Amino acid sequence: MKIALVDDDPRALAQLEQYLTEQLGRETEISHYGSGEALLADWRPGAFELVVLDIYMGGATGMEVARRLRAGDGQVRLAFATSSNDFASESYEVGACYYLRKPFRPEGVRAMLERLDLEALERSRRLRLPDGSQVVLRSIRYAASDGHRVTLHCKDGDRTLRTSFAAVEPLLCAYPCFCGICRGVVVNFHEVAGRQEDVFLLKDGTRLPISRRRLREVQEAYSAFRFDRLRKDGVD
Repeated sequence: MKIALVDDDPRALAQLEQYLTEQLGRETEISHYGSGEALLADWRPGAFELVVLDIYMGGATGMEVARRLRAGDGQVRLAFATSSNDFASESYEVGACYYLRKPFRPEGVRAMLERLDLEALERSRRLRLPDGSQVVLRSIRYAASDGHRVTLHCKDGDRTLRTSFAAVEPLLCAYPCFCGICRGVVVNFHEVAGRQEDVFLLKDGTRLPISRRRLREVQEAYSAFRFDRLRKDGVD
């Protein structure tokens, strides 16, 4: 999950990040921006699943930034953070999903996340591939290289790309649920049913070997993934 927090108060940013991390766990990647202009300079459609904007900032207001984001991205979740209700009615114009009151409180952040339904958003998240096409990340069971081709083994059928594995692996492994387990193979931990010594058994019955050289690293990554799942929603 990739989230952008935009506020010109560093203390507010740190507090909100703390509450979000406590709720969402280690799989969450949170970026800070001290102004709306800083976010817009770094913005591209699909960069974040959620953007939390302070309304009153030096320079562009959160509402002005939200309008520009919404003009180029109809899917990103937008939430406003402020101690005032002045812009409450305007928040509907940009499809804002929540109005988070300051000072931040754990229960307020929890209510926001429940309203946003980020789990459903994560399940539909798409990745742009080197050939320009897109794939739903959670549909991928594992990726494997074969010469100058990479096959994505997906729940809805395999997809083969004419590209190098080096071009695909970092795109997948930017997400904590994906891990390179041996040369030319990346697995989606969501699809792992169990581990036997140096082999992952996937839910569809596929067996994938784990490189002995990477065994400790893979074990640590898988343990962290399982811990976060248990901590987040009790699912192992």
